[in-house]
Amino acid sequence: MDTTDSKIVFDANGLCDHCNNFYRNIRPNWHTDERGARTIEQIVAGIKAEGAGRDFDCIIGMSGGIDSSYLTYLAKVRFGLRPLVFHVDAGWNSQIAVNNIEKLVDKLGLDLFTEVIDWEEMRDLQLAFFKSGVPHIDTPQDHAFFATMYNFAEKHGVRYILTGSNLSTECVRNPIEWMYYQSDSIQLRDIHAKFGTRPRPGAHGSRGFGFRRPSTSSEPPTAA
Repeated sequence: MDTTDSKIVFDANGLCDHCNNFYRNIRPNWHTDERGARTIEQIVAGIKAEGAGRDFDCIIGMSGGIDSSYLTYLAKVRFGLRPLVFHVDAGWNSQIAVNNIEKLVDKLGLDLFTEVIDWEEMRDLQLAFFKSGVPHIDTPQDHAFFATMYNFAEKHGVRYILTGSNLSTECVRNPIEWMYYQSDSIQLRDIHAKFGTRPRPGAHGSRGFGFRRPSTSSEPPTAA
């Protein structure tokens, strides 16, 4: 890392704060050995215990990419969990991602719930971010992904949400001026108010499609 991060700090040994953050806070807690496996098994046991008697014991946010696809496989095959696969279609789905989701759901015999974001609202919000000049222009999608998933989990009383990420390639902290917090709804609303043209997106800016296998239904599987 270099001074393209205007707030970077170097210590007496020439190490930047990004590297020091990794060595102090991430590496000591990153266990790819038996210790990490035991920790995961304990978490899995808790998820199974709380999900007993329910249609599913956790939610997996799935994009169709490598991380979430592999996580879905591990959750079902290796750990024996009963996840509900939750997908948010924010208007930018690739056919490859859609195919991956369909193949995994079919082969693993999982339930899928898809939340489709209102495209005109998403388009307007995405354009507002372009006009604002901020570097983190993918915030509208990321915000939609997690907001809808958390709302669904709260509504159905699900305590566990599993998401895929890769510490080996994504563990170094990004400069705040490169990637701001996608969860900051105040900034999101402010950018939309200044550069958006449609009324502010509300709670009804999406629609959900759920189905149970082998039959289909317009309602999601029950969590309780």
